[in-house]
Amino acid sequence: MKILDMIKKKFLWIVLGTAFFYVLLILVSDVDQILGYFLQIRVEFLFFIFVLGFLSHVVKSFRQKDMLGILEENVPSIQNLIIYMSGLSLVTTPGSIGTFIKSIYLKKMLNIPTEKSIAVIFLERYHDLLAGTSIILVTLSIHFGLVSLSLIIISSILLGSLYLLIKSQTFFLSLYSKLLKIDFISKNLPSIGPSQSFSILTKPKNMTRGWLFSILGWSIDSLAVYVVFLALNIDLGYFLTSQIYFTSLGYGILSLLPGGVGVSEGIADFLLVRQGLDLSVASTLVILMRLSTVWFATIIGIIFTRIVLKQKIQS
Repeated sequence: MKILDMIKKKFLWIVLGTAFFYVLLILVSDVDQILGYFLQIRVEFLFFIFVLGFLSHVVKSFRQKDMLGILEENVPSIQNLIIYMSGLSLVTTPGSIGTFIKSIYLKKMLNIPTEKSIAVIFLERYHDLLAGTSIILVTLSIHFGLVSLSLIIISSILLGSLYLLIKSQTFFLSLYSKLLKIDFISKNLPSIGPSQSFSILTKPKNMTRGWLFSILGWSIDSLAVYVVFLALNIDLGYFLTSQIYFTSLGYGILSLLPGGVGVSEGIADFLLVRQGLDLSVASTLVILMRLSTVWFATIIGIIFTRIVLKQKIQS
């Protein structure tokens, strides 16, 4: 159970850090007003929020299955879902690098070569950023925002540079060497040679498939966030809500802080206040948004990690 203990330990420290930040956020705002807004939440919306949040990850799990299928690895749907969801337990690590733990599960449960799983997991992260950037770009045609435009420019440069890099074997070996510096991953990764998986997965047709899965999954995720806003009787429209959500999330990812804590919340608060919302309302929305997305995903991941370990996955 070493893997689960490690996840719990990291989760505890991140939760403590996040809780400390949220307490500061509440104190800077108005404690009484925020508590009052929490009591006004329309509870009938909570079910839909979490169903949509879970469904978004189910869609993304099919992306993982599709990528592995392209690499000629036929993964049973249930096993694929369990392994994908278990990776969410470490989604709050800087750059979500902890999700590479799925490589260990795929190897031990399904005997999938490490070089294939690493390529799939890295490109999942790439498609997440690509989908978020694409959605923000669409929303800018309806609601222009300089902060969001700046993110588009930064992420586009990053995406273009990464695409050129991942076409080379040098990039794969460099990525692998960096993973070996992470204790809980390096202890379980075998030595491997060059990989052709990146070249296969980055072909135009395969990239389009990954992008479409990602757009669908993240669109559902942003719909869950939109329902969060509706639960507090705040309706900024689906497109503007999505722009605020993905802009704050994008800056949080680029910050490389665990879960983007502080950065994502700060950007979201700033953008919501610019829409004319009171700081207390904005802070309440931000906390609810984060709890129903990244922290909900982390809890799902821990639950599914226990399922994986019950299937005799050794750390």
